Amino acid sequence: MIKLTTENMQNAIGRSRILRPKVIFISDRVFEVQSANNNNSYTVRFSLGENGDKFGQCECKAGQSGRFVCYHIASAAQVNIIRQSMKRQMAV
Repeated sequence: MIKLTTENMQNAIGRSRILRPKVIFISDRVFEVQSANNNNSYTVRFSLGENGDKFGQCECKAGQSGRFVCYHIASAAQVNIIRQSMKRQMAV
């Protein structure tokens, strides 16, 4: 799992905007992201730490290295944020 911050997400968000991969909802905080470079699909998972820190995990090579955020995580994060916001609105 990679801790997600504004700083480490910036490059990945930029790549995501350029490549625009398809994101498919699997279950709560779990998504399938289709690679923009080939026919591969990668599972992306999100979780929250006890203190509210956000974490992401991707099955791609970059994600497995744990050194930086890949564009798969950034793409799925955008969908996850929207879904979590909708869940909060529905609970009110």
